[in-house]
Amino acid sequence: MKYILGVDGGGTKTEAIAYDLKGNIISKGVSKFGNLLVNNEKALENIREAIDNCTKELNIKECIHIYLGIAGVSAGDNKQKVMKYIIESFHCETTVVNDAELALSALLKGKDGFLTISGTGSICIGKYNNEKVRVGGWGHILGDEGSGYYIALEALKKIIFEKDMGYTKSNFTKMILDNLEVSDEFDIINFVYNSDKGKISAIVPVIVELSKNNDSTAIDILKQSGRELGIMTARAINRMKINETVNIGISGSILTNINLVKESFVNVLHKEVKDFRIYDECASPTIGAYYEVIKYINS
Repeated sequence: MKYILGVDGGGTKTEAIAYDLKGNIISKGVSKFGNLLVNNEKALENIREAIDNCTKELNIKECIHIYLGIAGVSAGDNKQKVMKYIIESFHCETTVVNDAELALSALLKGKDGFLTISGTGSICIGKYNNEKVRVGGWGHILGDEGSGYYIALEALKKIIFEKDMGYTKSNFTKMILDNLEVSDEFDIINFVYNSDKGKISAIVPVIVELSKNNDSTAIDILKQSGRELGIMTARAINRMKINETVNIGISGSILTNINLVKESFVNVLHKEVKDFRIYDECASPTIGAYYEVIKYINS
């Protein structure tokens, strides 16, 4: 059976899904992070592991194309590294794009529009009349505003500020320190500098729970996250100078699952964009590989 292999590699996990030529899923495989900016060598191993897990019951010679959307490939020669590694490992026609491009193809099913992703990291990309635009996606040190990592760091900074000001330890601080299984604010230093992005972002559910209990600090952080994502998206759209309804896809657990973030995001768009339509269908980014390869085959 001929098939197309889509691979989505992010900051916490890598997913590989094989699709037949009608778009039906025939096999899946997962592994840990695929973002080369986290750890170059380990990310490549994780990408291969996801593909191996997906194809262990399939014949790799029947794969007509491996189409990968990998976080971090826009930096340096990372795209070439992934391409070389995959071709040498599987001897198959291969395309490597940023993970956001793959997700855009998946959510909008090949139509023109924009996609804002907020998971462990964040980015907005768009394509319109054969032109492409990208805003954000600068990584956790230079950017990733509005992401899970951003939310977690903002929360930890609030705790540090509280300590520096000599304030009584708030419930916000107590809840997060309990989650980290530490008792002292200075333990945050060790946690941050000895944890990867995924582990740091894992405190976001605590912040969401605090917001549901009307904790003002948690609410402010989540709302600011949404505003940052809205500003990022508006910048991308306005650079294209579009005068018609704009298709905007949203993806990633932060933007699609946290209502405060999404509401704040949409509020910014209402102020900055003339007319838009939100797409938030739940679909694996890997289906974008199917749409792109089939479009190429039929062109």
